[in-house]
Amino acid sequence: MSRLYQLAGVAADAIAVDDGVRSLTWAELDDGSQRVGNGLEALGAAPGSHVAICISNRTEFVEAVIGAWRAGCAYTPLKTGWTADEVGAVLDDAATSIVVTDRDGARSAAAARGIPIVDVAAGFDTWLADQSDVPLPDDRAGYKLPYTSGTTGRPKGVVLSGSGTTPFAAGWAGLARWAEIVHLPGEGTHLFLSRLFNGAPQTFGFGAMARGATLRILPRWEPLAALEALSRPEVTSTIMVPTMFRQLLALPDIDRSVRPNPNLHRILHGGEPCPTSIKAAFADWFGEVLVEYYGFTEGGMTVVGADEWRSRPGTVGRPFAGMEVHVLDAAGADVPPNVEGTVYFQQSSGQRRFHYQGEVDKTEAAHQGTAFTVGDIGYLDDEGFLYLCGRSADLILVAGVNVYPAEIEQAIADVPGIADLCAVGGPDPERGEAIVLHITLAEDTAIDEVLAAIDGAANERLAPYKRPTSVVVIDEIPRDQTSKVIRRELRDPLWADAPQFATRPPSF
Repeated sequence: MSRLYQLAGVAADAIAVDDGVRSLTWAELDDGSQRVGNGLEALGAAPGSHVAICISNRTEFVEAVIGAWRAGCAYTPLKTGWTADEVGAVLDDAATSIVVTDRDGARSAAAARGIPIVDVAAGFDTWLADQSDVPLPDDRAGYKLPYTSGTTGRPKGVVLSGSGTTPFAAGWAGLARWAEIVHLPGEGTHLFLSRLFNGAPQTFGFGAMARGATLRILPRWEPLAALEALSRPEVTSTIMVPTMFRQLLALPDIDRSVRPNPNLHRILHGGEPCPTSIKAAFADWFGEVLVEYYGFTEGGMTVVGADEWRSRPGTVGRPFAGMEVHVLDAAGADVPPNVEGTVYFQQSSGQRRFHYQGEVDKTEAAHQGTAFTVGDIGYLDDEGFLYLCGRSADLILVAGVNVYPAEIEQAIADVPGIADLCAVGGPDPERGEAIVLHITLAEDTAIDEVLAAIDGAANERLAPYKRPTSVVVIDEIPRDQTSKVIRRELRDPLWADAPQFATRPPSF
């Protein structure tokens, strides 16, 4: 039987994960995750069953993920801010067998469907102690089934090629290789500043653990507390989004002539475009330790280190080994260097990377042969470095989290008094983008009543980061002759006076 501490090459009594309230040694994490896996089986899970994990930033998240993985289950980390409706959509789509959570929305969604719940906030340690500690078979091949919002506004499952075929130990080693690609150290502490459900931070955080680092979890993002944590000498790596850079740079009374922590060897960042001025200022403060990545749930990733970025400001790098990047025109042909087009990734093996669960049409639309895209626009320079002109036309990126307008519009569309509506992203100096809702009113409508109803619908149906921050009343939503909304006519004026957001998508 493979022990976690043996796989990570560390002592059994070393600290594996710590959230400031509860900490686990590697031996305790190994035992706890085995018990979680056995407990899931006792509740009816079997290899291939789906387990939804909706847990805030605490050590139990790590136990639950590794436990479900070792049990051979498909597991999905869910956003903790989702409403019961949003969670329920995933539970239905994935045919979820068990929900592990400390969140009210997930509890309500599971209870409404009669799905067994493991409540992390109430009696988890007692429940864990009651489970069998018999080792789970090493050949179990659990896997992560991530969900991302689709163009219909509902999350879609992304099934990666080979899911359910890799035994746990090999998968754990694969995480270590991901960490090696971006040069995350295998010693010291990896500081987790994001939400644990976030895809890339989770992958790289677990990857650092797989290399032997301790995972230190902050309960929430708070700039001053984060700076204090980053300054601790045991912290050797972390992952951030540019919004965090901005907020740390804005802290008053900080001496930025002194590097906060000489032992901090690597800061990964991605999730949203980063203005060059912000990145340069942050690198001047923290040192040449920044590594930028560009990727998405469906797969594909480019990486650029500090030196390469300094000589090519704005690039998001080149693809890592085993992946190719292409920029294609509307006909699907490669465009010359320095010419804009749609960014596609392709595995060097020639195999398809993923499919959307139950969404054949959307899977095909995302592919040109075996190459795939999420619709981003960019170009390659003469040396193969990728530059992004921006995100796909409709996508709104709020503090590094993807929000699709269709989901906002679907949640608000039935509000009485709204004749038509369109959600777009506008500039927000703190979060990168904010959601701006444009509406037209039906005749004889009281605007105050409509605004109150919009707030009510958004609060009931949407997570906080998806709720509109502004509502603009206009005479007509611009549409083309096929009745498709021309979003750029509403979006572009919002960005006209925001030159610092140089990576905003152009209109085509």
